[in-house]
Amino acid sequence: MALRVFGLTGGIGSGKSAVAQRLRARGLPVVNADDLARAAVARGSAGLERVADYFGPRVLTQEGELDRAQLGQIVFSDPEARRVLDSIIHPIVRQLAAQRFQQIGERGEPLACYEVPLLYEGGLDRTYHPVLVVAAPLALREQRIAQRDGFDAAQIAARIAAQMPLEEKVRRADYVIDNAGSVEELLEGTDRALTALCDALAVPVARYPELPIS
Repeated sequence: MALRVFGLTGGIGSGKSAVAQRLRARGLPVVNADDLARAAVARGSAGLERVADYFGPRVLTQEGELDRAQLGQIVFSDPEARRVLDSIIHPIVRQLAAQRFQQIGERGEPLACYEVPLLYEGGLDRTYHPVLVVAAPLALREQRIAQRDGFDAAQIAARIAAQMPLEEKVRRADYVIDNAGSVEELLEGTDRALTALCDALAVPVARYPELPIS
């Protein structure tokens, strides 16, 4: 059976990482685009060299690594800078993702998940589908982002504005998990979505053993 890869996305603070963690715990391979993006600009990489060439040494730490906080301040206040950064990193990430999924397929896995914050924004829904979207109310997302990242209201608003509205992602989704409730409810929703995906793609859900909800 050829590997099928579905997309996992949502808005910032909606709970994608918790869903991905549950899928991994059940034995489903999950590739995280943010991890690939970090690899794309690792110290000594061609990607980091291109970023530094454009943005200058101010985006590098004394150790020669990417200063993510400094770069974030630049690109989330300047759409053109963000466009340039994306044009540098996204092609590298696409190549790394293809390599990772080739390796997963060679292991004989029938199904995998690609966790991508900007899946729709980058047109990746045409490659990785069906698409599972994790949704949550805006106020709750803002609260989670503030607690997790320590951002102020302006920083949170800038990051939310840089993404497609979550309502539009939900409208386009094949499957939606509502993360407005408890952790237990999120886990239950994730399990239901995995069952539905397996049924739709003719993959035995028994391959991914059930886990207690706790």
